[in-house]
Amino acid sequence: MNIKPLAYPMSAAGMLWLAAPQAEAQSLTGNVGSAGITAGERAVELRLGVDEGGAAGRVHYDQSFSDWYQVRLIAAFSKPDGRDWDYRSFAVENWFQWSEEARDTSGFNGGLRLAYSFEDGGGPDEAAVRLTLTDKFADVWEWRANVIGEIETGSGSEGGVALQTRGQLTRGLDFAAFGSDSWRLGFEVFSEYGNSRDIPGFDDQAHQIGPVVKVSWENGVYLQSAVRFGVTDGADDSMAKVFIGREF
Repeated sequence: MNIKPLAYPMSAAGMLWLAAPQAEAQSLTGNVGSAGITAGERAVELRLGVDEGGAAGRVHYDQSFSDWYQVRLIAAFSKPDGRDWDYRSFAVENWFQWSEEARDTSGFNGGLRLAYSFEDGGGPDEAAVRLTLTDKFADVWEWRANVIGEIETGSGSEGGVALQTRGQLTRGLDFAAFGSDSWRLGFEVFSEYGNSRDIPGFDDQAHQIGPVVKVSWENGVYLQSAVRFGVTDGADDSMAKVFIGREF
C-alpha cells in the first residue's frame, strides 16, 4: 500500500470543501465516490436523477494534476415538480488520494474530498468533507464506502453538521453487449442521518437501497444507472438516476 503526499495545495483546501449532493431532500445525483486518482486524466459527465417530486441534474468537469490531487467543477440544476429547470449552484471539489491499492490488490484506495458549493438565489452556501474508501478483492468484486459531513455557511445557515454515509458493492460480469465487455452489477445504500444538533430516530432518518449497473467502453465513455427505494419513513419512496461521461 502506497501512502501519497498531501502537502500540495492545502491553502486552497481551506476555502474549497467537498460539495457532494446539492442540497436536495435526498440526493438524486449523488454517487458512492471512488478514491482513485490517475495523473493527467480528464473527464466530463452529465448526471440526471428523478423521483416522484421532480428532477435534478449536474454537469461535471474533472482534471487531475498528479496521481494524488484532482479538481472537479460542478454546475447543478433542479426541476421541482410542475416547474421549469433552474440553475441551482456551482461547486468546486478538491480530491486528495492518500492511499493506493497495490497491483496485487493488497491494501486499499483512500481519499479525502474538500469543496465549497456556491448556492444561487441568496440562500446559504454549503461546505462539506467526504472520506472515500475503495477496494477490489477476489478478482471481480469491489466495495466503496463514503462518510460525508456538510455544513451551511453565510446568511441563513442553520448550524450543525448534516451527516451521511454511502456504500456500494459491485461485481464484474463475464458478459458482453452493446460493444462493451466491461460490466459491473451490484447494489448501493444511501443513508442520511440528519443534523448533528438534533438527530432524529432511525425511522425518521432517510435510508435507501437499490441496484446499480455500470458499463464502460474502450473509447473512455462510461454509463452508470441505479434505482433506490426508501426503507424508512424519512426517505423518499423511490428514485432513479443515470450518469454518462467520458474520460480522456
